Amino acid sequence: MKTDTPAKIDWNWTGRYLAVILVALILAAAIGNMELFAKTTIISGKLSAAHLVRFLGYGGALAAFWMLGQRSTIALQQHGGRWAFLQHLILPVVTLIVVAVAYSVVLLVIKPMMNTSLNNAYNWMFVIAIMACAVWVVMAVLGQSASLTAAFTSAPEQPGTTGSSKSCPACGTSCGEAEKFCKQCGKELGSSSQG
Repeated sequence: MKTDTPAKIDWNWTGRYLAVILVALILAAAIGNMELFAKTTIISGKLSAAHLVRFLGYGGALAAFWMLGQRSTIALQQHGGRWAFLQHLILPVVTLIVVAVAYSVVLLVIKPMMNTSLNNAYNWMFVIAIMACAVWVVMAVLGQSASLTAAFTSAPEQPGTTGSSKSCPACGTSCGEAEKFCKQCGKELGSSSQG
């Protein structure tokens, strides 16, 4: 039985992103609950230092989470294999989560300065953004979001993938000669060159 598999992806870097997310969340919660930060205010006493700390901590965690999704997508694009199909799904799902949670995070610092009409405009902005991300997820599930994902990842080509190439027999995607699995659909590639 043939057990030819692509080079394993080194996922050790994910630990650093997860550590940053965890530390940011813990610090935001701990410092944000300190009495000193809760009592220190700006903008006529409407915005406290605790709100700013929570905004920075939770916002930093969200940014790290999105970068984790982006880097995971790039890793799958470069290495392919049986999980290659996830490269078009990870980033849309992560972006949907980030945008949905960002609604409350941004509200921490702008709510004290908002009136009813600004609050309504803010809500509509996030309604549209969340709906757009949901459409992106649906497109990813249907396999139609490759160009959107590529716009956010634009990974450099791997050494050895330039020059001669071969086409995937299943989907027709042009893949590097050294690749064993299709970067689009994850199917095993033949050894013969077609282009």
